[in-house]
Amino acid sequence: MDKRSKIILYALGAILIALFVLESNRPKPVNWSPSYTSGDKVPLGSYVLYDNLGKIFQGSNIKNIDKVPVDFLIENDTITDATYIFINDYLFFDKTETDYLLKFVERGNKVFISSNNAGGPLADTLKLEVSSNSFYAGGGEDTIRTRLINKSFEDRSYVYHRAGAYRYFESYDTLNTKVLGEVLAFNPGSGYLESLFEEKEEIDAVVDEEVDEESYAYTKARELKTRKTPQVDYVEVKRGKGAFYYNLNPVAYSNYYMLNGKQQYVAESLSYLNKGDVYFDDYGKSGKKVVTSSMRFVLSDPSLRWAYYIAIGGVLLYMIFVSKREQRIVPVVKPLENSTVEFTKTIGNLYFQSGDFTSIVEKKITFFLERLRSSYYLNTEKLDSAFIKRLATKSGKSLDQTQDLINYIINLRAKPLHNENELKRLNKRIDAFFKENK
Repeated sequence: MDKRSKIILYALGAILIALFVLESNRPKPVNWSPSYTSGDKVPLGSYVLYDNLGKIFQGSNIKNIDKVPVDFLIENDTITDATYIFINDYLFFDKTETDYLLKFVERGNKVFISSNNAGGPLADTLKLEVSSNSFYAGGGEDTIRTRLINKSFEDRSYVYHRAGAYRYFESYDTLNTKVLGEVLAFNPGSGYLESLFEEKEEIDAVVDEEVDEESYAYTKARELKTRKTPQVDYVEVKRGKGAFYYNLNPVAYSNYYMLNGKQQYVAESLSYLNKGDVYFDDYGKSGKKVVTSSMRFVLSDPSLRWAYYIAIGGVLLYMIFVSKREQRIVPVVKPLENSTVEFTKTIGNLYFQSGDFTSIVEKKITFFLERLRSSYYLNTEKLDSAFIKRLATKSGKSLDQTQDLINYIINLRAKPLHNENELKRLNKRIDAFFKENK
């Protein structure tokens, strides 16, 4: 790797390390999204509440229910003296769920619901209607003050300034409904509605006079006057042997407010419920995580997401730098085969099969002398005693063996014809001469 490539590699590595350190040390932004799941520790989660249900309902069996309420109620259609808790920023119960919840309550169980709304078949059955007007909606979150109406409790109010929503029951069945809590609106933008009217007397006049209730002026004046009067936000509705408890302030049961001095409100508001088994709904939650793929799971977690990005960056760096330094695979080229020997054997077989032993003997002698010339650099024109001595010396063979072979060759050359036995003896002497030389 040259100097320039090393500098680039080190620079990229330093950048990656710096990004990792900065990301690790950067404070995570607070997630104010509503969750209300039992395991979520974000401000608007319900981890603290669920963790303390055992202290609030001492001796009770606490169960987390992560399934459709109808399925749970069908599977447990005989339980009594139990409590089913539903907490979320928005809850809606359809006709089927309403029927099963009514049967559940009529057997002597109790259902606690805390949500910013009360609509659908269940609210209609319980004859509950929640306010829908909010002139402060465009100016930010409501700041509300709530208190519980019970002489057994300490007379105190609780202020919710973050994520609060001013909701109250506009109408309810006074014969079957008991008021348990009140809410009073306090908004940082105080004076906003008053600024729409010139004098206070004008507000009372608009509300008291017989004017069109659908008019904008009437609605504004009524909203302001309502906000300055405590309204009902927590009720008990009797049904058979049990009861429904409907609360319009779910943020009170979140981690944020239970850790900031509002836990007494939670304990007192839940004190009306049964002391038997407690079932905490964890299915209909805004913060319920639905993982549809492994990649979504990896990217949803900051640590796993950064590990994935670093792994991808490392692979890219490897491909950029290492691939340039690696030599491409050199293909294996098979050497050309020496077919001379095979050719010679083939020709020899042809001569042998035809019975031409004289030609084979001549070629054997020629091949033998050619090998002596190429191996020992000897002149083979004269096969005399001097030649025999030089061959014995260079080949390392005995003088007798060398002389026997050369003399036999001279004798064969002198004869015009040869037979098979002479060819075999020649071949045997030549093989012995070279075999011993290996």
